[in-house]
Amino acid sequence: MFGYDGTRESDVQELHSALRRACADDPTLSAVAPGCSAHCHGWGYVIHADNGLFHYRTARSIYQDEIVLPKLEGRIRAIFHGRYASKPELAGHIFSHPFVGTDDTRATYFAHNGGIEVPGLPERKVDSEWALEQVIALGGLEQALPRLKEHTKSALNLLALTIDREKGTPAALNYFHYFKPKEPEKVKYYKMFEGVMPGGRALVSSTLTMPEAGLKNLTNIEPAVFDKLIHMKK
Repeated sequence: MFGYDGTRESDVQELHSALRRACADDPTLSAVAPGCSAHCHGWGYVIHADNGLFHYRTARSIYQDEIVLPKLEGRIRAIFHGRYASKPELAGHIFSHPFVGTDDTRATYFAHNGGIEVPGLPERKVDSEWALEQVIALGGLEQALPRLKEHTKSALNLLALTIDREKGTPAALNYFHYFKPKEPEKVKYYKMFEGVMPGGRALVSSTLTMPEAGLKNLTNIEPAVFDKLIHMKK
């Protein structure tokens, strides 16, 4: 997955192309899903720009989906996510990220990589949906993090786009980077990075930093801040 905060439509286009390549052939995926190398269980995005709010989810694999991204103007905040489902039977449009939840003050769009243990989770519900429910019920991502960490089995790599209902309040893009495994190959899979694009900043999964992803305009790449809620800024 990736998050982007900036002003250039071309940055989002390049990140999208890199995510397609990374999801089609992810050499790190086998560390958590033996024998698998493709994120083949759907994908989606949310983009908040000056000219609109765009939310898309599908069961099609990102590398097999030939949709054209919307035209974007002004300040852009975006989350893109390509899904590998630990339970393939939970594959479909409604299970693709980003999920959305609302309360009386804001709308929250939410994408998650990792695994959360939830006792009594309904059969046709995924752990990431439960995580977003906690964010909404507890009043925000910061308030929900202790509970989410308590239930984390593998990783809690999160991206959240929040849009306040109050007119004139800017949207906000936040990330949280956290994982438990210590094995080198699993660390390589779960590790995330931040970098600079020509028009802004991006947070990306490790696979997007590999040469095969072809993400040429991401520079000044550094490890994402670990175990701390970060507000992304251009």
